[in-house]
Amino acid sequence: MNTMKKHTQKNKTATKSLLYIPLIALLALSACNNRNEKPKEDKNPSSIEKSISEDSTNSVQQNAFNVEEIDGFWNKKLADNKGFYRVAFPRTDISLKIDGDPVEAGLAYTSWIAYRPLGENTQIMGDMVLLDTEIPKVVPYLKENGIAITAVHNHLLREQPRLIYMHIAGNGDALKLSKIMKGAYALTATPLTETPDKNENKGMDWAPVKKVLGENGKESGNLLKYGFPRNGAIAMNGETMPPTFGIATAVGFQAINKDEAVITGDFVMRAEEVNAVIAELAKNNIEVAALHNHMLFEEPRLFYMHFWAKGNPEELAKGFKA
Repeated sequence: MNTMKKHTQKNKTATKSLLYIPLIALLALSACNNRNEKPKEDKNPSSIEKSISEDSTNSVQQNAFNVEEIDGFWNKKLADNKGFYRVAFPRTDISLKIDGDPVEAGLAYTSWIAYRPLGENTQIMGDMVLLDTEIPKVVPYLKENGIAITAVHNHLLREQPRLIYMHIAGNGDALKLSKIMKGAYALTATPLTETPDKNENKGMDWAPVKKVLGENGKESGNLLKYGFPRNGAIAMNGETMPPTFGIATAVGFQAINKDEAVITGDFVMRAEEVNAVIAELAKNNIEVAALHNHMLFEEPRLFYMHFWAKGNPEELAKGFKA
């Protein structure tokens, strides 16, 4: 009897050992996997921007956003802006003048869409440049198709013809969003294909401007453009936005002749910064053209101030920098 009892206990011990083996193996495998996992990101303000940017990049690598598919849809190569992609549609169908001076589409009236991959979805932000007659067609279409309108306003003064800028936002499948936006552009005369630059080159030497604002400006024909990202994180819906995702101060120069240029762009500011910038622009004879929001739910709240001036390009650059 005792022999049988010992034999039974021995069998139970063996059975328990067999059960423990896979459990130990699973624990070991889990520990191994944990060593391979990235440590959790520190969500303090100095590192959150990097974290979101890396998450967005990983999403692209996992094909949550197929850039080649969107390239093919628009028949354009999207610009890669480190965390988001951008496609632009200059309103080259419009011949614009301000105070008698011709203004190029690349300086001040280009529609655009930015795509930001976020996990399985894509966030879009954009700006539609519209004629007065196009607005009543576009607004109901966007609302029917789930695209948010975040601002409708001017960017310029005294321009002929009058232009209105409609800022939009959306979230979902990138291709579906692209199809919706293509439908919106179809209600306007916006050219969706590349058009050759027919503007006469004025032969401007931008070296003095670059000496003031830096060598990283993008030069194209008669244009020289700069972007200056803000310091500090800007969040929307709890996620930090890439520093150039519609939240960078921008300035563009256009040569009118060899000696004169016009400038326009927008300062991105917090509320407490607005009036100090207005005062400094006034000292330097740079005109404030508009002050408004572009987005609805950003934190902290941002205000965009558009400006315009004409004169010696080096002096304009110094006035902007001040």
